[in-house]
Amino acid sequence: MRGVLDRFEDGGVAVIIAEQAGREFRVPLRYLPEGSRRGMWFTLSVEDGRVVDIEADLAQTNERTEKAGELMARLRNKSTGSRFKRK
Repeated sequence: MRGVLDRFEDGGVAVIIAEQAGREFRVPLRYLPEGSRRGMWFTLSVEDGRVVDIEADLAQTNERTEKAGELMARLRNKSTGSRFKRK
């Protein structure tokens, strides 16, 4: 299963959201691969509702980052003029 690192919480915990499972997992920071950051994707092995193995999915991370960048570029290229005029 895949999940994205959503946020870091107090107490040394990372929250990973697994869209397929429709849930989030709280993982101690010491179990994350070195260099992990928000928005990074992982391949998760889950047993009995707990993450037992986690690996960085750099291909998925790069693909999603590029896609988000393309969407932002398209939004920036749209006209910024308002159709509502001040009087």
